[in-house]
Amino acid sequence: MDLERGPVPADAMAGALAAVRQPADAVCDRWTLEIVLRLLAGETRFSDLARDTGIAARLVASRLAALQRLGAVDRRPYSQAPLRHLYVLTPMGLELRPVLGQMIRWERSWSTPAPAASAALAGWRPDEPPTASRCAFCSAPVSARAVTLRIEPALLRPPRPKQTARRRTSAPPPLSGAAGPGHPLAQSLAIFGDKWGLEILICAFFGVRRFNDIRDATGISANILSDRLGRLTAASILSTARAGSDSQGYWLTDKGRDLYPVTVAMQTWADQWLPDRIRSPVRLIHRPCGREIVLQA
Repeated sequence: MDLERGPVPADAMAGALAAVRQPADAVCDRWTLEIVLRLLAGETRFSDLARDTGIAARLVASRLAALQRLGAVDRRPYSQAPLRHLYVLTPMGLELRPVLGQMIRWERSWSTPAPAASAALAGWRPDEPPTASRCAFCSAPVSARAVTLRIEPALLRPPRPKQTARRRTSAPPPLSGAAGPGHPLAQSLAIFGDKWGLEILICAFFGVRRFNDIRDATGISANILSDRLGRLTAASILSTARAGSDSQGYWLTDKGRDLYPVTVAMQTWADQWLPDRIRSPVRLIHRPCGREIVLQA
């Protein structure tokens, strides 16, 4: 079965989305991703994180506490009077670097002009051109069009009952400049910093295109789904028209397809680090070599 060619069976879609929701619930929050990016850049003090991100202190505190509970951040005292702490990424947290690296690669490929700070914050050279995401086994580029799907029957899950929104999340900032001009993850924070964005993208990659089908698969309420689809369409990530087809629905553009390595990196991180991991029944096979996809570091 080829990616995007048609919807996967409902039970396979249910299992894939269940697997996606774990990393989405863990890190797909725009403030969390912003803090991880700063920690990767070497910032460790609470005051510096609050100042340089512009995030309210209470939000910085809550996101750091959540990252500690997850096991991605360690808190270490550096002053006893008064008691103050440094915040350091654990191996689990450091392994989010490839996820953010794929976001930065995408931003630099599609932003006009490319964000000036797109490399510096997390150690990427500012003058380094975007590079293709490549397979760890054959070194060929990995893209949505180079992937086939293999369904593992033992991991199938029953489809979700129709319901309203499963969780509350504030509306993301506009996709055109989510975190201000020149921010390295301006558009990515608006997509992956909103917990619904990843699920909608997975539906699009797996060939679920009609509004009602996306709503039934994800359980997203109609008003939230309409808003997010509108934002993704306005940002040219999805399109309501496809050349040579009069079918109705939402189709990935080339810009949208190029987000695929971000979702692969997110799933790879989750498979390695999240406890009680739900494994997706849809395995991603790189067509050129026939191996399950692992991205080059």
